[in-house]
Amino acid sequence: MDSPPRSSVIIIGAGISGVSAGKVLAENGIKDMVILEASDRIGGRIRKDNFGGVSVELGAGWIAGVGGKESNPVWELASQSGLRTCFSDYSNARYNIYDRSGKIFPSGVAADSYKKAVDLAIENLKSLEANLVGELIEPPSSPKTPIELAIDFILHDFEMAEVEPISTYVDFGEREFLVADERGYEHLLYKMAENFLFTSEGKILDNRLKLNKMQSYLVAVKID
Repeated sequence: MDSPPRSSVIIIGAGISGVSAGKVLAENGIKDMVILEASDRIGGRIRKDNFGGVSVELGAGWIAGVGGKESNPVWELASQSGLRTCFSDYSNARYNIYDRSGKIFPSGVAADSYKKAVDLAIENLKSLEANLVGELIEPPSSPKTPIELAIDFILHDFEMAEVEPISTYVDFGEREFLVADERGYEHLLYKMAENFLFTSEGKILDNRLKLNKMQSYLVAVKID
């Protein structure tokens, strides 16, 4: 096993916190660092995947807290990076349907599509219950199956639930924007990493970033 590099600072994890820490250290003149990441990519819980030919976020999806008295640094980075976003209008949550260019559908078309989808789901549920021969099916007093929970959530909880204000919304604003960019939310991390790590054609080639290495390096540290 190769000996781990001797560095002034070791950053554990290449998620947004780790990459941000590296950027701040570099801005303050500390370049003798190594970032250890257990997976084969940066981003942590910010990640995307391909679904039906479309890039879909599996982790973070929104930039929350925009339009307030203070500027949200994530929104600033998104704006500088040209990340495509769509405004989430929670006063009309059912109508937040966009085409692939980011243009919102007319409310009438969106409402009709939404109603058809819910009606179809309810009909499928009824059909499934009717096909259970020999069993007495009582109307559910509360949602239990995944489809019942999904319908109940979108019809009631999604628009009616209330939570205590958090600092993100108090300081940065109440508006939220859905990230709808084929490059993914993770594009922000790569743009941030470009400030202090050597990159080429969108790939990080700096040997201070160690992917798939954290476990072995930590074991080596313990042995020493």
